[in-house]
Amino acid sequence: MKRDRTAALLYIGPAMLVLLIVAALPLAVALATSMTNWHLHRAAQREFTGFANYVRLFGDPRFIYSLRVTLRYTAVSVGLSMVGGFVLALMMRREFAGRNYVRALLTIPLIMTPVVSATMYRVFFFDADRGLFNWLLRLIGISGPAWVASWPLAFVAICIIQVWFMTPFVFLVCDAAMESLPSEPFDAAKIDGAGYFQRIFYLVIPMMRDTLIFALIFRITIDYRMFDTIYVTTRGGPARYTEVMSVWVYNRALRSFDVGYANAGSVVMAAVVAAICLGLVLYNYRKRGFS
Repeated sequence: MKRDRTAALLYIGPAMLVLLIVAALPLAVALATSMTNWHLHRAAQREFTGFANYVRLFGDPRFIYSLRVTLRYTAVSVGLSMVGGFVLALMMRREFAGRNYVRALLTIPLIMTPVVSATMYRVFFFDADRGLFNWLLRLIGISGPAWVASWPLAFVAICIIQVWFMTPFVFLVCDAAMESLPSEPFDAAKIDGAGYFQRIFYLVIPMMRDTLIFALIFRITIDYRMFDTIYVTTRGGPARYTEVMSVWVYNRALRSFDVGYANAGSVVMAAVVAAICLGLVLYNYRKRGFS
């Protein structure tokens, strides 16, 4: 038993060390500096202020608004990509010519980086004068809007980009899980007269609960802290209508140089997403019968 534990430690030790360096250590530094008045214009005058930055945060209308925008953006983009990926995986259950080629094509968005995806959409699709969307609208006599410079279309634009970018991930996870589902329950359900949608809701979804919860948690952690797509597309505008918390932290730290205050926001940001993910894990445990 001792040898097994030693071997296990040797295997997971390097990974845990890397996780400590890239995740736990920066979080600890952020937590420590969030309790100071660290400002880059007077970096040498840093003083401990306790929870003053956190009190200031929750009295800051701009921070509260960015929190609401973040939660709204996460809910819309995660919800649409989860439904879209699941539906695509269901469609791939049917045999048709070229199915493997379609699978490969559906993964193309994952190959591109978020910055490239955002730039492509901003230039080729959302541009008010030369974008594809407005060109199609002009064909039917409609003057297209300024997609990334007006509300609520700027919010719609960043959601479209993220859904396009992350739906293939959900598709791949669900497709792999559906491949491993046993066929006997479905054969029995067909014999009992269960329809297609009944088999999905009462067999496929319950049997894939762990997979779906995993994909949901992963998607939430990605979209909740999304920065590059939004910054490249709208820079948090127009008039801060798409300023999510990551953009707010960036603006406070690297434009206003108020690092202590920005780190307080990043700690709150981490705490909120941790609470959401922990709630999903506990929900899954209860559904599985754990106490």
